Amino acid sequence: MPKLNRDKLDAVVAKITKFSQLRYVNIIMNAFMSVAAFSIGASLFTLIRSIPIPFWQTFLTNTGLTDILNIPISMVSNMYAIMVVISIGFEVAKSFDEKPLPAAMIAFGSFMILTPFEATVALQNGEETIRGVAQNVLGLGPLGSQGIFLAMFAGILAARLYVFLIRKNIKINMGNSVPPSVAGMFETMIPAGLVFIVFIVIRLIFAATPYGTAQAFIYGVLQAPLVGIGATPVGASLYLLFAELLWVFGIHGGLITYAALGSVRSAATQANMAAFAAGEAVPYLEWTLLTPLNNVHVLALTILLIFSKAKQHKSLGKLSIMTSLFNITEPIIFGLPMILNPVMALPFVLLPSINMMLTSFLMRSGIIAMSTGAALASNVPTPIYLWMTTNSITGLIWGILLIVLDAAVFYPFFKVAEKQALKQEAELAAAGE
Repeated sequence: MPKLNRDKLDAVVAKITKFSQLRYVNIIMNAFMSVAAFSIGASLFTLIRSIPIPFWQTFLTNTGLTDILNIPISMVSNMYAIMVVISIGFEVAKSFDEKPLPAAMIAFGSFMILTPFEATVALQNGEETIRGVAQNVLGLGPLGSQGIFLAMFAGILAARLYVFLIRKNIKINMGNSVPPSVAGMFETMIPAGLVFIVFIVIRLIFAATPYGTAQAFIYGVLQAPLVGIGATPVGASLYLLFAELLWVFGIHGGLITYAALGSVRSAATQANMAAFAAGEAVPYLEWTLLTPLNNVHVLALTILLIFSKAKQHKSLGKLSIMTSLFNITEPIIFGLPMILNPVMALPFVLLPSINMMLTSFLMRSGIIAMSTGAALASNVPTPIYLWMTTNSITGLIWGILLIVLDAAVFYPFFKVAEKQALKQEAELAAAGE
């Protein structure tokens, strides 16, 4: 029976690993990782704007620097879908060893064909406000967080059609005597035109439906419900739990969950950043907590290891404290190890989800200040991250308390592992004698 269970486990691990290696999973993951640099760049301005010091906040307001710092934040959140579609088009062509830039541009053009050119406007007539929909106006919503899923589908379909047409030699061949830059332009003309015709037909099909646009259909049927599921304590906790569970079986849980739900997380993050820039409450609170709460339990365990009686634990703790402080967990995961560790698996898997549920409850209860939606780099230590993203000392205090609580939960499991390590060290010492 143990052999059978091991075989089943290996089969599950193999299937998950195979999923992570699928062409389009890799394309989506690589594309979102590429555009993540823009979010990180904007997060620097978010960090400057979010320093929770009253004097600094007053200075920003009085000098008008708040509005200036909001410019890059708004730029990224309002143009994120454009970055996504270009990046996906690029990655699709690259995966087929075709020229990536033409595919990226065709993907962008196809996305814009499906993008609705209308926006809600408000006109002030004395004391009366007249609201309506203006046609032939490009609203920013579909280009930002609302358009991320459409950007994914449009990018993959348009770039894949381009690759198909190029490989079928449906292009203008200019010969070797023509400079490559000129030849490339003519080679792209026919595939681009045919791809655009396909997307015009798609636009017309959706125009004949109650949804009106592909954007409205994908956002309403797919993106909003998926983001909404994660925008709950339970949904976000399951996201964290699954990532840690995969780590226990030797699979990089963060990469797998990001590959599967990175688009959902990005959509929520950009919506939260847009709300932050506008000074509004975040629409997806739990998604703002994934980054700061993902690895605080590893830091708590590292601190316990420093005070262990077992030499191997103490050495690992001292070597790993700085990396764990800045949310780099691999030294502990592979050094302890956490992989297939029956003693440590339970708290390791459950604690991030417990942290999420507790933090969400305390914020929604008003005990801790609500997250502002500011997105910081993942390497910012948890207490500092919560301090800056809540703009309150309560965030800092709660971040420190989380470390203490997680250490308390880990403690009985840690003592069992320490006892085993001490026994092993004693056996090795005896054998050495």
